[in-house]
Amino acid sequence: MFRSLLARVARARARLNRRPNISPLSLKVLFALFLILSANQTFWARLMEVQGHQPLLVLGGGIVAFATILFCLSVLTLPYMVRPVLIFVLVLGAVASWFLDRMGVVIDRDMLQNAVNTTGNESRHLLTLPFAAHLMVFAVLPSTVVLWVRLHPMAWWRQILHYPVALALALAIFAGGMMTDYKGLSSMLRERREIAASVVPATPIVSAVRFAKLKFITSTIVAVPIGEDAVKGPHITAAGKPTLTLIVVGETARAANWSLGTYDRPTNPELAKRDIVYVDKVKSCGTSTAVSLPCMFAHYGMENHSQTAARSYYNLLDVLQQTGFDVRWYDNNTGSLGTAIRLPETRFGPKDDPTAYASGECTDAVFLPTLDKALREITGDTVIVYHQIGSHGPAYYLRYPPEFRPFPDDCRTADFSACTQEQIINAYDNTIAYTDWFLASLIDRMGAQDRVLTSMLYVSDHGESLGEGGIYLHAAPYFMARDVQTQVPVVLWTAPAYRQAMGLDQTCIATRAAQGEVTHDAVFHTVLGLADVETSLHQPALDLTEGCRDRPYQTATQDGSGAFLRRSRLFGGGAAQAVARGGLSSGTVGAFGHAFGPCAFRGQPDPFHDLCGPCAFGGGA
Repeated sequence: MFRSLLARVARARARLNRRPNISPLSLKVLFALFLILSANQTFWARLMEVQGHQPLLVLGGGIVAFATILFCLSVLTLPYMVRPVLIFVLVLGAVASWFLDRMGVVIDRDMLQNAVNTTGNESRHLLTLPFAAHLMVFAVLPSTVVLWVRLHPMAWWRQILHYPVALALALAIFAGGMMTDYKGLSSMLRERREIAASVVPATPIVSAVRFAKLKFITSTIVAVPIGEDAVKGPHITAAGKPTLTLIVVGETARAANWSLGTYDRPTNPELAKRDIVYVDKVKSCGTSTAVSLPCMFAHYGMENHSQTAARSYYNLLDVLQQTGFDVRWYDNNTGSLGTAIRLPETRFGPKDDPTAYASGECTDAVFLPTLDKALREITGDTVIVYHQIGSHGPAYYLRYPPEFRPFPDDCRTADFSACTQEQIINAYDNTIAYTDWFLASLIDRMGAQDRVLTSMLYVSDHGESLGEGGIYLHAAPYFMARDVQTQVPVVLWTAPAYRQAMGLDQTCIATRAAQGEVTHDAVFHTVLGLADVETSLHQPALDLTEGCRDRPYQTATQDGSGAFLRRSRLFGGGAAQAVARGGLSSGTVGAFGHAFGPCAFRGQPDPFHDLCGPCAFGGGA
């Protein structure tokens, strides 16, 4: 009996050893077919949504996508590198399909930049049990097949010959697919780029090549100084006290969920009580921190932004430092991403504030002691930047203390599949409410002292998707991003003593700001105006404070309680709506500049200026 068992084991081993022989080309074709069927759920869904009524075009689109995947595999699989490359691509395809199919996140070049900058804590939140199970089924098991099969032995010259043959086959299949309906497919690929962007793993592979190219190019760039003619203006020179301009860079705050705007839930109860200017639906440079952060501090405008441009020039903070300001960067996020490379940069950890770190990650309360210290100690004109963690997902629940839950039924995990849509929104709204409390706390601390003249500008880097169109989080390619990812809030506050010393009329600012479309381009020029810095780089049309110094402004009206009425709110030139803001001595919500039509940042005439004349905005440009 024992001998019989051994014989059976031997026969089983023999059967296992009889592994199929397959050529490298055949293996690539089989796994390209596996990837188009298993890793492209979103591609097929988008293709069917647009062209489901045309079966021939759907077939042609599928063939073209298959050929694209095969071409990518063929380019990467150099002779004697077939197995490791296929395993790498299988893992890449499984990861990319998980985030694309579950959250609508496209793995493009900007997303790869985000991945490089991601902290360990952020990465940990993405590693869930469902994600691990997905990798096991669609990466690990297929990889064992790659290792199990025998590759047909071939002479070295045949191996080399197979490389161009595989490329030619992929190109031939691609051409055949296009010929099924060339007119329809070419039009679809040109007009509906989100379909092509969802082909996995072709998009991540191409994006990785583009990212590597970008890194190589930018690694040798030496930044050129700008604004070397910048000087402090007469108001700040004669102020008689040190000044503090506080710039708060928000994270993932979308304007759609701010009750200071049009949102119907009370996410901003504290700021609603403060004397602020609120700017609704400002157009962001990008949909990710890696794009928006360097862009908003740049002088050349968002339409000219690229990583190469950002590395090629000094930025707003450098100009301020050259002008004589003490400039500091404090970070509770992924760092300044090179924006503060020539400045002191402080990143927080558990030892900086154990209370703020009680949940395992720092909340933005960690900034408050640094502000108290600065208000006690600074002796010269200072600019401080706070880079928040804000509303960064998917672990929204870690962005606020457990006891701070105005919307209590919130999602308490980073795995959205374990929560209802209402719980996800509640958790996100809690982060906005916590940012509201945080900004109000900064305002109260600065307003409670008179040793330093203080002002604050808050601007979010980009928005967030909360399930609209099946998309979550952010960093969607800009051409396919919804408004919730590209429209952000801005808050401006100035202490009464600061306004008096700088000759600023906040009523003028609010009224001037209530016209036209606003973009991140306004940050550079408004900070220069707010800090009273004179330079040839300054563009008055993009400065919120332009035309609002030392002159009365009568457009805003005041009710009996002393509250000013906001005549309009920015909706890209949208509807007027009166909103009372209690206790405002000089205005409230607005937008970043009357000249922000689509022509203003293309070097064309200012349409609002031409329409209304130079006197319409209190003598402003």
